[in-house]
Amino acid sequence: MLSGRPTVFLSCSERFEVDVALPVRDGLEELGVFGVIVSDEPLLPHTDSSPDAKVESYLDASDAFVALCTADDEMMDGVVRPRPNIVEYQRAKQKPHLRQRIQVFKQAAVELPSNVNPVHEPLELDNAEAVVGQIAKQLESWGVVAATPRGSHSSADRSAHPPPPEIAALIDGLELGDHDEATRRIYELARNRDRDRTVATVMALMRYLEQGAASEEVHPLCSLLEAANRLDPALVGPEIIERLVESEDFSQRSAAAMILWDLAEAAPGLVPLAVLGKLARPNSEDWYVEAPAMAAVKLLMLRRRAARVIFDGLAASEDAQDRYSVATSLIELARIDDWAVPRDLAERLDNDPDPLVADKGRELIEALPDRSEHAIDPLSPFGL
Repeated sequence: MLSGRPTVFLSCSERFEVDVALPVRDGLEELGVFGVIVSDEPLLPHTDSSPDAKVESYLDASDAFVALCTADDEMMDGVVRPRPNIVEYQRAKQKPHLRQRIQVFKQAAVELPSNVNPVHEPLELDNAEAVVGQIAKQLESWGVVAATPRGSHSSADRSAHPPPPEIAALIDGLELGDHDEATRRIYELARNRDRDRTVATVMALMRYLEQGAASEEVHPLCSLLEAANRLDPALVGPEIIERLVESEDFSQRSAAAMILWDLAEAAPGLVPLAVLGKLARPNSEDWYVEAPAMAAVKLLMLRRRAARVIFDGLAASEDAQDRYSVATSLIELARIDDWAVPRDLAERLDNDPDPLVADKGRELIEALPDRSEHAIDPLSPFGL
């Protein structure tokens, strides 16, 4: 799920984007489903700029994968093959949350490689409505459309009230993603008044966010709360964080995740692990919530070993995607500091009953050096 909406990754070639992919995306949009054409989308936040990383991030954020296999290349023997779909199809098959949510549409003339022979639907270039209808039926059968959890609630559902003058001035002209400007505004606010009034203003931002903000005001308000936390975590505090976490609006929960991520860097001992664990849920949360929350857990693992309780809980989840995400997170962590990876947790993932998780667990084990039983853990108290 991405930005509070069910999300479908549309694998297509650039040659047929206008004829096929765009009409399908527009048809899904009318159903409230976000169709991702990766080449047309911006990088997701905190994602590497390489093409592979961009594709991976959108696959991770998607609820389903649809391949639109068009007649792109004619081989010397007359066989017609699609261009990008097979690689992306194989990537999707390696994602626990997508492997059973793959739908393939194929033009009659197209032949797929012998090692890729999925069940497929017919694809007619001039009949995007039929494709959208088949996708909608499949999404419903998978529960993607009907079973939209808390993340489906968005700020558009609220009825707006005019903001108080002080809040109106703070959010006026503040653009999405302009974190430096948000920090400057909160800094000027705090510098020019006493602490009690500053705290009162931050609480007023939270109240207005909950009770009266228009949809276009939600992101600026969240950005200001994140800025207040960066400047002084005590301005936000546990009460506001928990109210953001419990919100039905994914934007507010995303702000909570960003606040906890910043806190994990600045003051790891102050991060409430149980609260962070409510957001670090790869299988059931919006990508904009779970991605920064999981990043916060990884950061904490470098400096606060108790944070492993979150990964332990995910590793015991019934859902393979949660366990898979722990394995991939620990692989990334091992590249930074292999001491931060609990070997017993790595071994549990290596023996996971799901083959995709076990493969990642094996990769994790291979990334860890062999150590004698007398090796000293640098983060262990008293060097024990």
